[in-house]
Amino acid sequence: MAGASVLPAAAAQAATTTEPAAGPAELGSAALSSAPADPGPGGTAPVRPFQLREVKLGNGLLQEKRDRTKNYIRQFDERRFLVLFNNQAGRPNPAGVSVPGGWEDGGLLSGHWAGHFMTALAQGYADQGEPIFKSKLDWMVNELAACQTAITARMGNGGPGGEDPQQPQIGRVAGRFGNGLRLNGPSKAQHVTLPQEAISQITNFTIATWVNLASTQTWSRLFDFGQNTTVNMFLTPRAGVTGNAPRFAITVGGSGAEQQINGNAALPTNQWVHLAVTLSQNTGTLYVNGQQAGQNTNMTLNPSNLGNPGNRWIGRSQYGDPFLDATIDEFHVFDRALSQAEVQSLLDSPAGTTGGGTIAWYRFDEDGGTTLKDSSPNGRDAGIVAAQDTGTTLWIPTHPGYLGAIPEDAVLRLGPPRWAVYGGNATTNTWAPWYTQHKIMRGLLDAYYHTDNQTALDVVVKMANWAHLALTIGDKNHPAYKGPITRDNLNYMWDLYIAGESGGAGEVFPEIYALTGDAKHLETAKAFDNRESLFGACVENRDILVTTPQTRPGRRRPDRLHANSHVPQFVGYLRVYEHSGDQEYFQAAKNFFGMVVPHRMFAHGGTGGNYPGSNNNIEMFQNRDNIANAIAQGGAETCTTYNMIKLARNLFFHEHDPAYMDYYERGLLNMILGSRSDSTSVSNPQVTYFQPLTPGTARSYGNTGTCCGGTGVENHTKYQETIYFKSADGSTLWVNLFAPSTLTWAEKGFTITQETSYPRDDRTKLVVNGSGKLDLKLRVPGWAQRGYFVTVNGVDANVDAKPGSYVTLSRTWAPGDTVEIRMPFSIRIERALDRPDTQAIFWGPVLLQLLGNPGGGNYRELSLYRHLKRDGDYARSAITHSSTTAAGDPLFTVDGLTLRPYYISDSQAASSYFRRVEPTIVFGSVDTGVPNYKRNDGLPNYDVPVTGISSPGTDGPTFLDLVWDQAPFSNHGGFQSAVARTADAFVQAGMFTAAEKDRVVSSAAKAKNELAP
Repeated sequence: MAGASVLPAAAAQAATTTEPAAGPAELGSAALSSAPADPGPGGTAPVRPFQLREVKLGNGLLQEKRDRTKNYIRQFDERRFLVLFNNQAGRPNPAGVSVPGGWEDGGLLSGHWAGHFMTALAQGYADQGEPIFKSKLDWMVNELAACQTAITARMGNGGPGGEDPQQPQIGRVAGRFGNGLRLNGPSKAQHVTLPQEAISQITNFTIATWVNLASTQTWSRLFDFGQNTTVNMFLTPRAGVTGNAPRFAITVGGSGAEQQINGNAALPTNQWVHLAVTLSQNTGTLYVNGQQAGQNTNMTLNPSNLGNPGNRWIGRSQYGDPFLDATIDEFHVFDRALSQAEVQSLLDSPAGTTGGGTIAWYRFDEDGGTTLKDSSPNGRDAGIVAAQDTGTTLWIPTHPGYLGAIPEDAVLRLGPPRWAVYGGNATTNTWAPWYTQHKIMRGLLDAYYHTDNQTALDVVVKMANWAHLALTIGDKNHPAYKGPITRDNLNYMWDLYIAGESGGAGEVFPEIYALTGDAKHLETAKAFDNRESLFGACVENRDILVTTPQTRPGRRRPDRLHANSHVPQFVGYLRVYEHSGDQEYFQAAKNFFGMVVPHRMFAHGGTGGNYPGSNNNIEMFQNRDNIANAIAQGGAETCTTYNMIKLARNLFFHEHDPAYMDYYERGLLNMILGSRSDSTSVSNPQVTYFQPLTPGTARSYGNTGTCCGGTGVENHTKYQETIYFKSADGSTLWVNLFAPSTLTWAEKGFTITQETSYPRDDRTKLVVNGSGKLDLKLRVPGWAQRGYFVTVNGVDANVDAKPGSYVTLSRTWAPGDTVEIRMPFSIRIERALDRPDTQAIFWGPVLLQLLGNPGGGNYRELSLYRHLKRDGDYARSAITHSSTTAAGDPLFTVDGLTLRPYYISDSQAASSYFRRVEPTIVFGSVDTGVPNYKRNDGLPNYDVPVTGISSPGTDGPTFLDLVWDQAPFSNHGGFQSAVARTADAFVQAGMFTAAEKDRVVSSAAKAKNELAP
């Protein structure tokens, strides 16, 4: 056995430099000469992934989360996904099989979940080879192939196709102020569908409207928002109980668990009545004509507990009760509880003294039609759903190869000549149709990659051929068609909020190009370039993710970009780069990532949310460097992090910067693991949509049919994808993540088994089975500040490991060789970029949450510096390990409060951030009496204004922050020198007087015994 040699630190660092000597494109080309290209991510890169089937998870935290998700997809009836596809194909459905629900309900986003589910089945099969996953997937693929064939076959049956569907005649009637909308009267207006942002993640709220009941029907709904009969929130004008008074109710446990506000008298018919429901913390109030009619002071639920409700209806019930027989007018949604005086003001004029709904405001003053304009500044138009006549006529496709759960027209109408926008009208609006196409195509490609299903490849190539026609020729059968789609047309499409969301569509077409050799698929991928307002700015590294009306580029983009609409675009750009070598695609992706991390990254790895003065949409990016003032506004959509860690992974293939893996680990071990409930329930995916960081909030789980429900079933079936990478020439194995697993590298004859309880423990053991020379690169996490120790066969490898790097073991290996790694976890504090006293606590890579709800959205306040010794170790006495759960998860205590890992996923209220309160400069118990002044670092310093916040400000780190940032101190003299240097700097900056400096320095000298470890 040859002895191990450890490359010097400089060599290890050279392999991970951010700017390699050869540019990424050159490296990719060089790699092609030594290994065949692969169609998937990183397929032409110098560092490449293993196939999922080559890595098996062992027992541990990742396996526990994975198995809960696999239990869900194992029992879910896959036939439910085909119902909507069969409807479009004109094929029969089995009796008694219902649609999946949520957004997968026949609405404009239908079909996306089928793609997610195929990916989850493929990944589930690759993981352990369980036949049930492949049999389910094979059935779905065969049925989808039959649907595609049936749709294309209709092209020979005549008919022009592509024409606007005939609109039902829906007018307006006299309202309380101006026009109103009559539901279920003479016209075909049946109910109203609101866009998802109209209710999602609101906590305190007011919903107010006028209603004129035409009959005494009971249990019909004025509004009903929710997912099903278990999770919903409604207001019925006449509850079918004694007295028939109005009732508001909210529940996450069905009708038996409702929290109700009951009125005190029945509402009259044939006259206008004003109804309002407000919620402020635990107090909910129902108003009738401005007077309190009912109140509940024990409300613990609010709309954020509904997750992201797939059903958002005016006039329709989750329970199948009669549609509302009434006229409605002036429907307001506010993100706060109005006072009684404000509610009463709505009796006198449309907006009263309120200015109108801050989330949405529907006035019904259109001349007619099925679109309801939002009169708030947010543009959240709603759609009227018309009563359907019996019998349907199958539509005629415009291009061959289409496959979907919605008509082809709902995709084509996004572009010219109709330019459909996002909304709730199924016949005229559209909702991210190319996002849905991407998910279906991605699922089919994964079926091909992971289960060798050739039919899946055949279907997806036909879909790609259709997409090329749809994005070049376009809606050619429409009467107003003017010619092929131009680059300018495409730019106009992709800048449109939500409707123009294309997911990662750009990623699948380069893969299909690599599989088929047909260059038109690479052209299709480039058609998704967001060229008008983002691509060029990212190439030039100009951060315009949030702008002002004065600086907003493009013809259609909003001031704030939707986070999860745009992150996957850059995943697609990397795939274009990999198969074209066009450097600007790589540069755009790299620079975009740098705009989000760290400038918009929360402690758990998430991004996005509101801030004071923004537009009440927590799925949007916050302005640059805004962390502290975006926390309390909710946000952090789970599938944005799904895409961000995918982007980090793909960038690493080309530019092996360990910072990408540090982010990947942060997002994976905190937000992704934390997104899956620890419940064994299989009633729904049990995953999160948002993971807000507001103090004292609890996570909500569920999400059948939503985007995060779909990526959720993917997340927890592919944990093994990034543990190991390989160099293109096969000479190097990269160990990126620490997780119990076994890699079978057949081409090299190596099997690597990783034994660890990470992240519950800081030790990892690698057992090598195989013979031959191999460079083993071991990741040194950026957080590993307390050392990184490696032994080979029990002998110290003497690595010079720098945090945020890789160390390389270059060795001729023999069967049974072992590598043991220890990277001691420590308690560390992370400060918000814009407000240093807003802080998060970590144990190694894991975010720790403070359990409990401090109330009122207030932060916990902690003083910790008095506990520190010279080594600066918080775990010594400030934040101490108190116990370990039966599962092996560490629990900590601080000031009588319990801290636990973020990945523990239940419904307990918890806080991810706290406020640091250190009023005076103390060294142990020695209190100097000198205020703990802050250095003026000009914080916050935002690129876009935040209401009520001065920017640039005068905030910055405190004196004690700056001193203890230099810990550990090897001796007390070193500590005293740090205190003296910092005090001198404060005197020079005018923050200390000479007397204050002397008092601080002398106190530091007196604290020698206090600070001794």
